[in-house]
Amino acid sequence: MKTQAKKTRKKKHTRWPWFAMAVVMVLVIVAAARSMMRQAVGAAASTSASQSASQAHPAPQPESEPEPTATPQPTATPEPELSSEKPITAAEAAEMDALLDSMPGSISVWIQDIASGQTYTYQPDNGFYCASTLKAPYALWLCQRDEEGLIDLNAAVGSKTGWELIDPMIAHSSNGAAHDLGQMWPGSLETGFSDFLAELGFASPEGCEVVEEGIHGWVTGADGGRAMRALYDYFETGSENALKLQESFLAADHDLLYCPAPAAKKYGSWDQALHDMAIVYADRPYIISMFTDWGDEDVSFPEEGRERMQQVGKLAAEIILDD
Repeated sequence: MKTQAKKTRKKKHTRWPWFAMAVVMVLVIVAAARSMMRQAVGAAASTSASQSASQAHPAPQPESEPEPTATPQPTATPEPELSSEKPITAAEAAEMDALLDSMPGSISVWIQDIASGQTYTYQPDNGFYCASTLKAPYALWLCQRDEEGLIDLNAAVGSKTGWELIDPMIAHSSNGAAHDLGQMWPGSLETGFSDFLAELGFASPEGCEVVEEGIHGWVTGADGGRAMRALYDYFETGSENALKLQESFLAADHDLLYCPAPAAKKYGSWDQALHDMAIVYADRPYIISMFTDWGDEDVSFPEEGRERMQQVGKLAAEIILDD
């Protein structure tokens, strides 16, 4: 058998030419550069997005330290109001009620402690003919109109001036002086006097007037009290007119209501009308107004009515002043 000898072939190794290797190196470098660029772009985009988010929703600023609180300094305790020292108690009001209940006829009473404004009333809506009490708010109205330049109280009214008529109208309740003033400066609905009374709180201001023909009107004890409170406030302004008018009220020469101290007063007396109202300038000032139907057109101060008013005035002084 003929043996065939195997021929072994040697594997040939191919060698890369130098330019092929250069191309490969260039490609590797380009690929690496592109990868680095992509990473840089991504990082820039992330930073931009973070900045946009920060601008849209800014991070909260840390809270500032609180300002130190000053230690409060003790304040002086104010003196108690006069009103809190001696209010009108329920028992005192009941005592006044009992006294007035014991008296005949129709009565209306208004008492006010000026310092506190606390007010006692008894049948405050009972109405009466005003008589001369309407001269009080009428005089106030004239004085204020003079201050406003609407009238001139130094002007001649007949043979006198307005001021020369106001004093006797108030101090002595002169009807002649009131009629002369009413002719010169009518106090009526048309001239605004009724509106003035309405501002004071009068119950029926539209029917009240001081005119040449006379004095008319329907009023209550509360109306009288409010008129005197308005006068008190006006006197406190200290104006020239206010002080002159106050002198006239302090010179009133009658003694219906008992007053334990100097008082600015005005009374009214006519048929079925006996009234008195006063600002009492005691250590604790107060106002008292009492309107009744005890009047007699032929007697200015009926004795029985005067005695009852004295009783009420004395009890009011005890309540307000604790005498």
